[in-house]
Amino acid sequence: MWKEETREQLMEFLENYKTAYCLKRLDYIRDIFSDDAIIIVGNVARVYTSGETDNGNLTQKGKKIITTNRYTKDKYLQNLGRCFKNNEFINIRFTQSDIQKLEKREDQEIVCVQLAQDYNSSTYADQGYLFLMIDMTDKENPFIKVRTWQPEPDPKFGYYNAGDFYDD
Repeated sequence: MWKEETREQLMEFLENYKTAYCLKRLDYIRDIFSDDAIIIVGNVARVYTSGETDNGNLTQKGKKIITTNRYTKDKYLQNLGRCFKNNEFINIRFTQSDIQKLEKREDQEIVCVQLAQDYNSSTYADQGYLFLMIDMTDKENPFIKVRTWQPEPDPKFGYYNAGDFYDD
């Protein structure tokens, strides 16, 4: 179903994407996002509250608070630049993937990728799901049209997918 060339280009693109964050290459990241990209960023915070266990001992219980924000490309890059400056290191690892090629237009090659992502930096870590909609029509210059993150499937709609953003 997939041409070997397309598979190799997608694997190279995803590897370069990961590496750009690890090497803090804001210039590369700027180039691979569409100017009108949809960018949804998530963050997991923990609030610790004192609680009492069944046996009367005190414990610290952690509750996750998840925030998501939608950013323009410029605002995302501005925040990412601050993140790069504030972190000694950033590591990203993809642990599983689901890839879908949209075949709605003959003149475009749009690929959607759902990735399980482990993100680890000197100041923050999380695990979640990254969704990328990548326009690979220009083989030399693919770009991201949509980038979303969520910590787990939403109870109402599951994971972000192409149907949430692509209606043609």
